[in-house]
Amino acid sequence: MKESKRIFILNIVWALVALLIIFAAWLVAYVCVKNDYMIPGIGATFAQFAALFGQSSFYLALGNTLLRTVISFAVSFALAALFSAVSAVCRPFKVVFACLISVVRTLPTMAVTLMLLIWSSPRIAPAIVTALVLFPMVYSQFAAAIDGVDPGLLEMAEVYRVPAREKLIKIILPSVAPEVISQVGAGLSLGLKVMVSAEVLSYTLSSLGGLMQQARLYAEMPRFAALTVLCIALGLLLELFSYGVRELIKWRCGVRA
Repeated sequence: MKESKRIFILNIVWALVALLIIFAAWLVAYVCVKNDYMIPGIGATFAQFAALFGQSSFYLALGNTLLRTVISFAVSFALAALFSAVSAVCRPFKVVFACLISVVRTLPTMAVTLMLLIWSSPRIAPAIVTALVLFPMVYSQFAAAIDGVDPGLLEMAEVYRVPAREKLIKIILPSVAPEVISQVGAGLSLGLKVMVSAEVLSYTLSSLGGLMQQARLYAEMPRFAALTVLCIALGLLLELFSYGVRELIKWRCGVRA
């Protein structure tokens, strides 16, 4: 327990050191360039950051982006769970589907976004793109967790002729759930990054990406930087959530042991 606490404190310290290095590099770049249209100052950026929370349009944009991100992740998670479950009990399907996953993983995000803008709207296209980017990653997490299931349990199920449905529900899913759930925060963090990028490209109104595009067009660089800092902060919060869930799962498993 003391060792875990010491590692946790060290991680916080090194994270703060990394943060200080980033701010120092930002300050040096600002002093060297001396052009607010290229590199906004730290003070102006955080003044705009605070001002965001006094604007009703910001909350609407934030809510829309987060909602689309959660929906995209939920869809990709559900599909990944379904297809990985079928792959676990059907070897030919697993081999064929692995090829399809490779194709989806290599799709260029920008090209897909532009193509979807022709077929759909700027509100729907970013959600579809985000789901397409997340799906291969989540599926791979499920597949890796399934491959890590205790072979002894699977052999026992074969010996006692346990039906595929019972094997999936009572052996495979309980074994893979902790590992997959612990990666939810990281998946949401990646989804948010992809969502904002797609919103910028699509110029989605009432979204974080749309606000960033507007700030860029009107050369409001401190506001643009403030929105960027906000997206980074949201991603870090989601990563922290993922870390907390992972540690909780480890602790619960340790207690049970």
